[in-house]
Amino acid sequence: MKPELITIGSCTLDCIIQIDDILRFELLDKHTIKKYTAVEYSRKMNVDNVRFVPGGSAANIASNCAMLGLTTAYLGVLGKDFSAQICMDDMKKRGVDLSDILQTDKDSTAFSVILKTEWGKDRSILAYKGANNLLKPENIKEELFDNIKALVWTSLTNEEACKAIDKAIDITKKKGGKVFAAPSMSILSHNRKWAKILISKSDVLSLNKEEAKEITKKEESLDMLKKLHNWGIKLVSLTDGQNGSILFDGENILNSSIFEGPVEDTTGAGDAFMSGILISTLNNFSLKKTARIAAAMSHLECKTMGVRVGLPTNLQELEKFIEANNIKQTETKLVKTTDD
Repeated sequence: MKPELITIGSCTLDCIIQIDDILRFELLDKHTIKKYTAVEYSRKMNVDNVRFVPGGSAANIASNCAMLGLTTAYLGVLGKDFSAQICMDDMKKRGVDLSDILQTDKDSTAFSVILKTEWGKDRSILAYKGANNLLKPENIKEELFDNIKALVWTSLTNEEACKAIDKAIDITKKKGGKVFAAPSMSILSHNRKWAKILISKSDVLSLNKEEAKEITKKEESLDMLKKLHNWGIKLVSLTDGQNGSILFDGENILNSSIFEGPVEDTTGAGDAFMSGILISTLNNFSLKKTARIAAAMSHLECKTMGVRVGLPTNLQELEKFIEANNIKQTETKLVKTTDD
């Protein structure tokens, strides 16, 4: 079967390092406090735990949605190395079609080092895009999109890779599918030109507050949402960690809290949130139900170390969770002004 969902972007082997023997400090930059993790120069640090887990936003979203019943394919470039095999084995186990993965010996599979420290659940990430960025427009075959319902693109940063995403967006729209954007800071800060082009051609966008601030150059959440919607986005999602999320469709502003419970690891939480939005959008759920589904996916992702674990294997299981557990939601209407 041709896929209903295609994801393009990062597929990464994550090395999660738990380290307590490390420094932290904060600097005040005008009105913003910036936090830094620091490794003391010329000193050997002790690592408490190391785990290798498959990750990458596009691969995560493909895996999450395949487990929820969508016929899903990941499209991208990996190296010919042990990292690629680990990543592909995991996606295949979760039901993702890997037929259109390209493997090359020109670069290694993308790799990330995730530093987890004793200062809470946030983490610092060192990301290498590797072979992911070798995707080219000629790798995008139109016949793969014959049954397309949704395309998700995540961050690739070089010119040819961005052109490949652009081609996939055009084909998806031609075939009547929806385009979901889940860009990370890498494209927002390092290739702003293409980030704006690709975002403006998307139907649904999900960013965290830091990413939204980077691409909009706005300080207030509502200003970020309005600016992004004015670029042509039909539904904008803004997540803010423990503060919950905001969904905005140009008229309605929905603030939602998070589900309460222990947090073990936030890696992949944003991808799980986007997976919830995608499943909800394709099922024409209300704005409130969409926010609950997305928040539930993110919450369940955070309960366990690593990504793609602890998540439901069908939509019914997910719906039972949101029926049994509540979050606070406040919906307001946008008041139009002459500046909007």
